[in-house]
Amino acid sequence: MRSPILFTVLTLACSAPFSMSARAANQDNAPEIFFDLPLVTAGSALDTSTCDQLIDVELRLSSMIVAPKPQRIDQWIVRCQPRQDGIQIADYSPRTEVASRIQGPIQVKTTDEKTESFGLSINGTYGDLAKGNAGTDRGSKQAECLQYDRIAPVHAVTASGTINRGRGVYFKLKWTEQQVLEGEKVFHLTLNVPATWRSGLVDVSVIAQSEKKSFGGWDRDVVTLGRANFVVAVYRAGDSEAMAAAKNLADAEDTLRRTVAAHRHSQNPITGLVRNVTELFESKRPIDSQQILEQLLVEGASPHVDKQLLELPVQTRVVALDYCDAREAFVRLNQPEESLVVCH
Repeated sequence: MRSPILFTVLTLACSAPFSMSARAANQDNAPEIFFDLPLVTAGSALDTSTCDQLIDVELRLSSMIVAPKPQRIDQWIVRCQPRQDGIQIADYSPRTEVASRIQGPIQVKTTDEKTESFGLSINGTYGDLAKGNAGTDRGSKQAECLQYDRIAPVHAVTASGTINRGRGVYFKLKWTEQQVLEGEKVFHLTLNVPATWRSGLVDVSVIAQSEKKSFGGWDRDVVTLGRANFVVAVYRAGDSEAMAAAKNLADAEDTLRRTVAAHRHSQNPITGLVRNVTELFESKRPIDSQQILEQLLVEGASPHVDKQLLELPVQTRVVALDYCDAREAFVRLNQPEESLVVCH
C-alpha cells in the first residue's frame, strides 16, 4: 500500500507538465489589444434654459495593439452607463456617421446608337455593243447619350444610441479606410442629473471584435480580440471636496489592482500545485484574481458580505476594505448627512 506522502508527490509530478502547458495556452490566448481609461474626470455644467441640470462628461479611451502580427480588428463596441438611479442620457457624441469607399458621385453614361443602310446595284449588257452599271446607296445613323451622377453607396463608420431605456449609451466603431481603431478616441456624455449632484460612478465596457469566415465562407464567426471594464469617478468641476474624494478612490483602486496582481505573481508553482491538490480534496475552487476585481470594481461587492471575498488573504481583504470605504465616501457626497451609510 502506498503511503499518502508518496501519492501526493506523484500527483504533483504528474500535474507539473499540465500546469506548464496550461500556462503556455494562456499566453497563446493573450489579448491582442489593450485598453486604458482615466480613473477620474471632471464633469462640466452646461447652461440650459430649463430646470434640468446637464453635466458634460468627456471620456478619453486609448487602445494599444500589442500583437506583432495582429488579426484584423473589425469593430469596437463601447457601453457607458451611470450607476446612480435617476440619471438619464441627454446627449452623446460621436453620433452615427456614414462614409463611402468612393470619393464623390458616380458618373453613369448610357449610349444608344441606331444605324440604317440601303443599297441597290444593277448591271446589264446589250450584246457586244454596250454595257451598263447603275447603283444607289442610302444610310442613316442616330445616337442618343444620357449621362447622370449617382450617389455612392455608404456604410456606417460609427453607430451610437441609447440603451437601458435611456440610462446608458453605446458606441459601435468600424475599422475603415477613414478610421483606424488604435490610439485615443474621445467620447462625450451629457447627463441629466439632479441640481444637488456632486459625484457619481460611470461603468464603461469596451470589446474589440473580428469577423472570421469559416466552412468555405458560408458561416461567419465573431472573435473577441480584447475587452476591458472600467469604473470612472466623475465629479462636478469646481467642487474641491468631490475632486479630493475622486482622487482618493482612484488611489484606492490602483492599490487594489497592484495588491491582487502581486498576490497572483508571488505564488510559487509547487505551492500552487499543493494548494490545488488541497482544494481538490476540500471541494474548494481556486480564487480567480480577475473575478475578484470584477466583483469589487464592476459589481460593487462588499468584502463583509460576499462569501468568496471573505476567503481572501488578510492583506488583500484590508486593501479591499479600503477601496470599499473610498467608494462609499465618494458616492455618498450626494446624500444628506443624516442618511450616510458606511461600507462596514
